[in-house]
Amino acid sequence: MQKLKDFIVSPIGSKVIMALSGAMILLFLVGHALGNLLIFRGQESLNSYAYWLQNSPLLWGFRATMLLLLMLHVMLAVRLYLQNKKARPVAYAVNKDMQLTFSAKTMIFSGAIIFAFIIFHIAHLTLGWISTTSLEVEAGQQMIDVYSNVVAGFKLPEIALFYVISLLVIGLHLHHSIKSLFQTLGFHHENFHQMIDYLAPAVIVILTLVFISIPLAVLFGYLPLVVQP
Repeated sequence: MQKLKDFIVSPIGSKVIMALSGAMILLFLVGHALGNLLIFRGQESLNSYAYWLQNSPLLWGFRATMLLLLMLHVMLAVRLYLQNKKARPVAYAVNKDMQLTFSAKTMIFSGAIIFAFIIFHIAHLTLGWISTTSLEVEAGQQMIDVYSNVVAGFKLPEIALFYVISLLVIGLHLHHSIKSLFQTLGFHHENFHQMIDYLAPAVIVILTLVFISIPLAVLFGYLPLVVQP
């Protein structure tokens, strides 16, 4: 038990846990993106999917798990950042990090922006603190009109632009995260090196385009606001 505790609090253990939690978050983002694409099939498709999710008995357990993973990921990232700063309080005379990518150098800062964006996103579209429209489904039942809430929210240029910029920052963060994930978990072997170098950016570009396509489609009028009779 003590060895396990020592491993968890060690820099290597923290990186492994960060990699595993990051992998789970990435899988969630892929699933979230696929669900979001239903908006292009129309109001009924997205609202039916959202209604199914909201009535799933596993929903809140899943949300709690993802929240814990996110908090763990953030805490470990901050701790590793502070440990690295403490280990190297004075910058090198010659920058030895020149080979690091821009995304790698800005991980802690992009992570802070992403954390703030997640809080806003939950308040905006998950909790509906900004606007919530309901639809009658059956006698005595209602469901949230997710389609209308999304479209109404992204009709505001400042909110749409905020989402697009935040999602691009997430893509930048994930670009380095995927490579670090494989390296930390021991898969960054020379046999996989070239595949990872091509696959990681491709996955991130596709994922980012899927997410930003929605606020942009709303902003430019490709997803109209449907008014219920």
